[in-house]
Amino acid sequence: MSSIGNVEIRTITAAELPAFARQLTRAFGGDPLPKEDEYDFRKVLDLDRVFAAFDGDQIVGTCAATSLDLTVPGGVMPMGGTTMISVQPTHRRRGILRAMMREHIEEVRGRGEALAGLWCSESSIYGQFGFGSAAELCEMNANADKVDFLGEPPERKLRSVEPDEARKIFPAVYERVSAERPGMFGRSAGWWQANTFRDVESEREGRSAKRFLLCEGASGAEGYAIYQQREKWTDFPAGEIHVVELFGATSEAREALWRMLMNIDLFPSVTFWNMAVDDELAWRVAEPRRVQRKIMDSLWLRLLDIPRALSGRAYSASGRCVLGIRDPFLPENDGNYELITSVDAAECQRTQSEPDIQCEVDALGSLFLGGHRATTLARGGRIAGERESLELLDRMFAWSPLPWCPEVF
Repeated sequence: MSSIGNVEIRTITAAELPAFARQLTRAFGGDPLPKEDEYDFRKVLDLDRVFAAFDGDQIVGTCAATSLDLTVPGGVMPMGGTTMISVQPTHRRRGILRAMMREHIEEVRGRGEALAGLWCSESSIYGQFGFGSAAELCEMNANADKVDFLGEPPERKLRSVEPDEARKIFPAVYERVSAERPGMFGRSAGWWQANTFRDVESEREGRSAKRFLLCEGASGAEGYAIYQQREKWTDFPAGEIHVVELFGATSEAREALWRMLMNIDLFPSVTFWNMAVDDELAWRVAEPRRVQRKIMDSLWLRLLDIPRALSGRAYSASGRCVLGIRDPFLPENDGNYELITSVDAAECQRTQSEPDIQCEVDALGSLFLGGHRATTLARGGRIAGERESLELLDRMFAWSPLPWCPEVF
């Protein structure tokens, strides 16, 4: 592919995958897993999308893309999932990361994917490559002993299921939810096996094996939760429930699942590291303060083909706006883009017209899923324009539900 100094950047061979995995784990401070617990990258990655930086025959940097179908407002768009980025500490500050990111971005564009997306290990890194924070998560901690739900419980059936039954039922529920929620992506059979249902003792951090909880309504499965338990005792029972994921195709299913998880004897502490920021749990209880929430960034997006990306999503209001975009990492994207929207269609193309809005491409990534407002970004100095144009952009890009990416990739 390319080189920087004496470091070569190229795709790896199947025989080099174990070394790739070892160096990736080492870069993030971990040790190799026991042989029986090794993560099977082949189930979620195409080998021709995995590349590394080689100093001689030693891997000193890693990078990969996973092929994802991302839900965007009003539809689905293919996205290159930027993942497994690392540089060994012996080779930092040599431009290796920048060189790998350029190879990665060109590979994603070459496949015709208009978007790249990632989770940041450090939020200071990826803005320089054009990624903007597009979705947020809510880290939730609840003292379930003090949580009282309002009203009567919904009439839903809850039952624990074994992994084999969960594998048959859960994917259809997930597909119903992910089709409506920007920021979610389709899961392949390999992804379900390698991630969702993966449950090895070396990764449990002292918690139990995964438990699988199904919620059913009159027409069948409506929701599910996956959780783990950790036994803990002080003077009183102080066990913990760790929610791995919770999805409900109806609000009744979500409430029924939360009521169950908040009422497990001996386990008064309930945590969920990645809850949607607009989850209604806090509104269903008598004391919302008992449901403590901390907001963090989650999915970051980078627009590679600006006209195709902006034409490929739906909008909540009709309007015309000319966007003046600057893209320092891909200067060929610099220019003005006319966006014309209605509630039924959208068109975006380059134009010579004067811009109504000026911003860098990372800010456009922050707007894309409807999770952030142009007027807020303008107050933060990330977008410039007249108030009327900013408010129009707010109306055009707004979307409900808010974006949520429920798992790290």
